[in-house]
Amino acid sequence: MQVIARAVSLGDVRSLLTHAASTTHASLTVEQRAQAGIGEGLLRLSVGVEDVEDLYADLERALAVAGW
Repeated sequence: MQVIARAVSLGDVRSLLTHAASTTHASLTVEQRAQAGIGEGLLRLSVGVEDVEDLYADLERALAVAGW
């Protein structure tokens, strides 16, 4: 991604993408995360102040690269 930053914490004016299992919920066991509905593929997108069209294009590019 070019516009959205990969982040390990929250609280910024930029859009951030966080992998919950390895960042915000890393202290939980796999079983605890599963009970909370936090799978290994869960990503959290926190939208910042960037132009919505730039964010949309960035997500489209990233998904295309990932084969979605």
